[in-house]
Amino acid sequence: MKLTKEERIKLTYEIGDIIEQKCRRCVYNRTDDACFNVSVCPSCPTYKELRQLGRYFDTDSKGRGGRKKDIPEGLTPEKVRQMNEQGIPDKDISFMFDRSISYVSKLKKYWQKQGLWKGTRRTWKGKRHDMN
Repeated sequence: MKLTKEERIKLTYEIGDIIEQKCRRCVYNRTDDACFNVSVCPSCPTYKELRQLGRYFDTDSKGRGGRKKDIPEGLTPEKVRQMNEQGIPDKDISFMFDRSISYVSKLKKYWQKQGLWKGTRRTWKGKRHDMN
């Protein structure tokens, strides 16, 4: 069930009101009244009501994260070093293997921790402008 923006706002206010009215003065929640730290109380009926309301927000799965992609075939420390020596920067190598711009740089860092990459991870040189 997809909620409209107005329904989401109304649901958020409803959850906030329940927390404000019930959870702050709850006997299960033994925190200071001035503190808004509400602990999880599975035995509390209000907790069950809040969980039910919260489930309306969790109807869509998040498209983030997931399993890490395997290192592409042919992307080895030797191949990357060879491409860098030819003057190909890391971001172009990343595009060649259909990865994000920072992928090869992060992969070099990983290889360095594994002991597979020696030397610098920098492949670009800043442009110098002579002041003459």
